[in-house]
Order: sequence, then structure tokens, then C-alpha cells
Amino acid sequence: MGFLSNVKQGYITRNVDISQAKMLLDVQPAAGDLLLCRVDKIRQHTRLENTQGRREHLYEGDNIIVVAAKRYATDQFCAELPTLGQPFHLVAAGGIAGNVTHRSQKVKAPTELTLQGVIGGKDGKALNLSSFAPLKTMNRTQINIPVLVIVGSDMNAGKTTTACACINGLFKEGIRVAGAKLTGTGAGPDYWRMKDAGACHVIDFVDAGFPSTVGLSTGNFIQLLQRFKESAQKAEAQILVLEIADGILQPETKSLMNSEHFINEVTGVIVAADSATSAIMVAERVLSAGFSLYAISGLLTRSPIACEEATTGSGLPVFTAADLSKKSAIDYLYNTIIRDYENTCSAAG
Repeated sequence: MGFLSNVKQGYITRNVDISQAKMLLDVQPAAGDLLLCRVDKIRQHTRLENTQGRREHLYEGDNIIVVAAKRYATDQFCAELPTLGQPFHLVAAGGIAGNVTHRSQKVKAPTELTLQGVIGGKDGKALNLSSFAPLKTMNRTQINIPVLVIVGSDMNAGKTTTACACINGLFKEGIRVAGAKLTGTGAGPDYWRMKDAGACHVIDFVDAGFPSTVGLSTGNFIQLLQRFKESAQKAEAQILVLEIADGILQPETKSLMNSEHFINEVTGVIVAADSATSAIMVAERVLSAGFSLYAISGLLTRSPIACEEATTGSGLPVFTAADLSKKSAIDYLYNTIIRDYENTCSAAG
């Protein structure tokens, strides 16, 4: 395995047994394939998050182990799978290589890579993230555990802060809570933050073998959620807090919000929004789809006036992150979730 000496390894390969790497293949990368790339020009991403969660500084000439995948991020990059003969870019600090097609003006041009080869095993086939997934299969088709979903108006609207505040509040009240991220791009900050908040168990789509969830079907997400629920139940969690990445107009999120099957898998929703207007819009969309909606939170809570507007416009309570770590808000949320969950179980017979 000398060809992988002195390399930096991306976070999303955290489940990979890298000792299985035996050779480099000169083939077109498929989604989820492990790649050895050389850093040619450092731009937006100056560091690579490693498998332990530390962000290692990158230097031109570094060799890094990353994964081929798409990305959809309105505040950063949209990228397609990297193609031989086309530019390779580092499109996420967690270790995703793609070909950038669009970027937000908020960020610099992407860090440029050169493909050294697709990493292969002893059978001469590419090593793929899907082969190292702890959550490959499910034992049962229906798992019963309350699921609180955090859905947002946009990327960076405060979803993770809201999810972690809920986790921390539940944890302080002695409730065993699992945290999960159903959609998005493989990255460690949200994962570690949920652990730090007090989650007894944290899982994400990387644990099911997906470097990102761009292009997955609603059926894929339902199966993922069922695996998450089973994993949370095995960890003896009493509730699962589930974050949905990006905003409500993101294609996969939009599809989920239209799915009756997804609605039936969920107990209730909190909306995280960056303004009162977006909060009311998302709240109306969530309610019209048939979800139970409990509260509003997110970046808008930095403004007391915005909170008043959101409450007046929606009729819902608005909680800051600090509120969600307090007993009064948690008692309201937990009692409401358990009531709805029990009613759903009773209706199902």
C-alpha cells in the first residue's frame, strides 16, 4: 500500500477499511468511488477534514483520498461527477471531488485537483463507499420511534443549530435522543456537533454508503430513514431528531415534502428560517403537505421584531436556540411529539 503513504484522507471515508486498497485504476470514476488526487491549486477549500474530524491544512502537491460525487449547495458549489479529461475540484471539505458547474459569488473558485487514479482492491475493482456502509440493510420494515424533523428555508438558515439545541434540551431532561442527517453533502461538523449536544447516537447518509444525496429518489430516502430509525432504536433512543439539508426548494427536499410515505414516517416538524417571510412561506408549505408543525426557529430569531412577525403570521411559537435548551420549550415539544406519536400508533392499530 506504498502508493497511499503520506496521504490525507477525507472525512467521508471514515467507514472505509483503507487496508483493502491495493492498486490505482485508470478508469472513469463512478459515484462513491475512492480517488487518489493531487492538490494542484488551493482556492476555496484550504483544508481537508479528516476521519477524526480535524481539518488538516492542504498544500499544493499533497495527495488526498477523496470520493467522487455530485454536490448541490446554493451558498457554495453545484458540481457534477468528475469526468476523465475534465477538471477535478475539491467541492466539499469532507472530501468530495466533482466538476464544478456553478458557484456562489460568496465563495472563491474551487480548489483544483488532478486525478492520480481510482483506488482499487485486490480484485481489480474500484473501492466504493457503498461497500463499507454500516447501515447496509434493515431487519424490519416498520420501526416505531418518534421522529422530529428540522426543515429549513435555505442553506445556512440555522437548521443544525436548531437540531442541536433540541438534542441538547432533550438530553438535559434525561431523554435519550438520536441525531441524524438525511440529506446533504458528507461533512463532519454537523455529525460531531450533534454528538457534542448530547445525542446518544448519531447517524447520517454516509453510514449508508452515500457521499452525498444529490439525485437520490424519494424511495431511497424512505429506506434511509427506516434504517436510521432502526439504528436509533437499537441505541435505545426515545426520539430521533432528523435534519434535512439545504432549503425547501432544493429538488430532493421538495420531493420529500410531496411524499405521503415520508409524511407518514415523521411525527412532527420544526421550521428553521432566516427571515419572518421565509418562515411563514415554509410553514404554510409544511402544513399544506399534511405535516404536524410545532414551532419556528433559525436565524430569524436574532431579531425580536422578526420573531413577532413570524408568530403573528403563522400562529406558531418561535423559539431561539437558547429557548430550545430550556425545560419549558422542551416540555412543550416533547409532550406534543409523544402525544402525536401515540395517536398515530393508536390509529394504526
